[in-house]
Amino acid sequence: MNLLIEQAISVLMDLIRIGTVAPPGENYLELVTYLDKLLTSYGLGTRVIEVPKSVVKEYYPEYADHPRYILLAELCNTRDKKIHFNAHYDVVPGGSGWLITEPFKPVFINGRVYGRGASDDKGGAAALVLLAKRLGELRDFHGCVEFSFTPDEELGGITGVGYLINQIPKPDYAIVAEPTELDTVWVGSMGILQLDIVVRGFPSHASQPWHGVNAFEDAVKIAYSLINELKPKIENRQFMGEKAAITLGGLVRGGDARNLVPNYFQFSIDRRILPSEDINQALNEITNHINGLGRILESAIEIHVVNRIEPAMNNDSKLLNKLTNAIVKVLGINPRVAISRTPVDTRYLQGIGVDALTYGPGNVTSAHGPDEYVEINDIIRSVDVYLRLIRNTYNDA
Repeated sequence: MNLLIEQAISVLMDLIRIGTVAPPGENYLELVTYLDKLLTSYGLGTRVIEVPKSVVKEYYPEYADHPRYILLAELCNTRDKKIHFNAHYDVVPGGSGWLITEPFKPVFINGRVYGRGASDDKGGAAALVLLAKRLGELRDFHGCVEFSFTPDEELGGITGVGYLINQIPKPDYAIVAEPTELDTVWVGSMGILQLDIVVRGFPSHASQPWHGVNAFEDAVKIAYSLINELKPKIENRQFMGEKAAITLGGLVRGGDARNLVPNYFQFSIDRRILPSEDINQALNEITNHINGLGRILESAIEIHVVNRIEPAMNNDSKLLNKLTNAIVKVLGINPRVAISRTPVDTRYLQGIGVDALTYGPGNVTSAHGPDEYVEINDIIRSVDVYLRLIRNTYNDA
């Protein structure tokens, strides 16, 4: 086993052992302190940014007592274009069903490291650490490379990259190291529109239901119409090989007793928005459809927006050509250009006009599940691609 592989395994396993679970946001300072010491030892200048408690409280009030930290590091010896590399260090809870190991007790077996966050996104964070180390060792390094390690991507990122973009000068290019399997580059991401449909009827005893208005039955009528009339139209829409989606009933609530006509029922809608769609039009489409059912409903209907994330897209990217060239040169493959089906932090950078793409080791099918893993060789190969990309960027500057 060569030294670089040993270093990759060591750093990744150290990161996994620090259970940076979001929610609520555990052990963030411990992990940032670990990375700060490591990157400083490689010769990078570092800065720890604490996200103000007031900002956390505004967006995640229930987690405001858990401090948020961002680590910023830089290796810069030119005033030419700056390229920024980002990885998030928070992970989802460990969960159940693990067979190979426990979530925060990483193991290395047959070329893979297993543990929570191995793929999403501590494999990406480890790749950036190794990239920083190799850049620091290059005698002929010429460029300006910035690194950020951010929290709360699993909560939406607004107190991570969403906060960071207002604290630093805008970079020219950015790579966000999410698990894209190395053969794929994400140039955009789908948005999310989440709604609660609240149906308010009138209660009565179940022995005389005609005296009441059954909120559940009206909710069923709404859901039936959405499933049979609107859902096929939505899921027929495609962009870059991905199709739009709508899911009903992820959360349902209602009813008080078996012998009462329910006067309240609520169900959720999760709508995934393509970059070719407009999120406001998507909301209006659902709202108008439900409002159009008034003739068959007796209950009062409320539609509440509980979450909305705009879709994102990098059109006309110069960085894409440089990254594609690097992948071809290093891996010998022509990468697939696609969009992520879930929002990623890249959207914050794209939203302020940064030429930003998503590319990194790991795979989304392993992420968040039991026995999550990443191939160590993929981490090494991603570092080689990043190095080639940096050379491409400054040789063409």
